[in-house]
Amino acid sequence: MDPLPKPSGVILPLATPLQPDGNIDRVTLSSLVEFELAAGIDAIFVNGSMGGFAFHTADRQSALIAAVVEFVNQRVPVYAGVSDTSVTRVLANIDRLAGLPLRAVVALPPYFYRYSTADLASFFLAIADHSPYPLLLYDNPKQVANALSVDCIATLAQHSNIHGIKHSGDDESFWRSLLESKLPRHRFSLICGAELKMAHGLQAGFDGITGGFHNVVPHLAVALISAARQSDWPRAHSLQNQINSLYPSFVRHGGFRGLNEAMVQLRIGGTYTPEFLLTSKTVEVIP
Repeated sequence: MDPLPKPSGVILPLATPLQPDGNIDRVTLSSLVEFELAAGIDAIFVNGSMGGFAFHTADRQSALIAAVVEFVNQRVPVYAGVSDTSVTRVLANIDRLAGLPLRAVVALPPYFYRYSTADLASFFLAIADHSPYPLLLYDNPKQVANALSVDCIATLAQHSNIHGIKHSGDDESFWRSLLESKLPRHRFSLICGAELKMAHGLQAGFDGITGGFHNVVPHLAVALISAARQSDWPRAHSLQNQINSLYPSFVRHGGFRGLNEAMVQLRIGGTYTPEFLLTSKTVEVIP
């Protein structure tokens, strides 16, 4: 396996535009990919949380990844989400991607059931052993109950096929402990997913950023990375403040509905709201 260049920069977690029947809107998806690439992003992460992976069938997930690979056409690396509830399901997700030119696959801890630290380590090691692609861990403590500990991450980082982690927690004391742990930092990347604190993450020592709101403001994310690479921290924090001032419009109706509205304003259009939110009925909830 060829060495993986260390993941860094803006890794854009691509949203998924849908047709009225819930299938992938390929025309809008192509336009969205071009919009993000024109901003100068470093890579695309497809089939992640902002892509609504948990709403889609396995076949739709693999079709989405293949479509993005086609539209990107190797202009930037593509990272593919393969998260699921068990080792067997994750391995099946990976096997469906065979032959695609992916830079890496990305996996959350298993969700729904709770697991011990030893179980979580075994889960990721089984994936890393099986996968023909390098693996990036994805830790999202607000969404997945099975958060990874610093010791677990440091242990997993020793595996030659595990090349980094996207950490979406915003606990800066956890960041410090992680940065101070024994990680092979020459090849193991730390990617910050805490949308409102990414300048802090980069200044602390993270290698890159990935946030759902970057679908809407990729130019600000690219400018933020540029400032960080130049160690221009006043500018980096100024850009973070700009992002934070716009962020409430994104989450006003929930992330997906906010995304719908933003994409109309950007003249990209499309429907990004998962099917169960598309009902036109008004439901009264009686206490």
